Amino acid sequence: MPEAESAHASTRVLIDAGMFIAALLKGDPRHAEARPLVEQARQGEFPGCTTAGILSEVYGALTWEKAEPRHSPTDAAEAVRLLVEPPSAIVVLSEGLEVVLQALRLAASHGLAARRVHDARHAAAAIVGEATAIYTYDADDWKVFESDGLKIVGPPTTLSHMSQIPRRA
Repeated sequence: MPEAESAHASTRVLIDAGMFIAALLKGDPRHAEARPLVEQARQGEFPGCTTAGILSEVYGALTWEKAEPRHSPTDAAEAVRLLVEPPSAIVVLSEGLEVVLQALRLAASHGLAARRVHDARHAAAAIVGEATAIYTYDADDWKVFESDGLKIVGPPTTLSHMSQIPRRA
């Protein structure tokens, strides 16, 4: 189990798109860190979860013209499928009406506009799905939701980076 996650053994950990992207793209500088963490979640070594929206982002990143290596649509679909299809232990959280309404509340309460509504949707799925821990490389996108009970607990490079940046009052 990842060191940062040991205190959250029973807490669902939402895995953000960047973690999956880094794990799947060998040319990504974060690959060596992300790959084993994603594999631990797939093996059930910690309670990883994600959303359909996050998986769509992963597919998009894998098929992007600058991806290293760039995946064909068929290969990208297969890679994303293997992340979550059994025997993978990663749970895909539901995103029904309750998540939509929670996302709209979060977006309005945090003053999020335009594309940031997707961050609110992912956060809402985590909250409704009872995930309180987040693994992300996009700490700035997730810090806004700390007051809603979501805490960034990994990966180690994100935690290290966060500890070096002074917190705003």
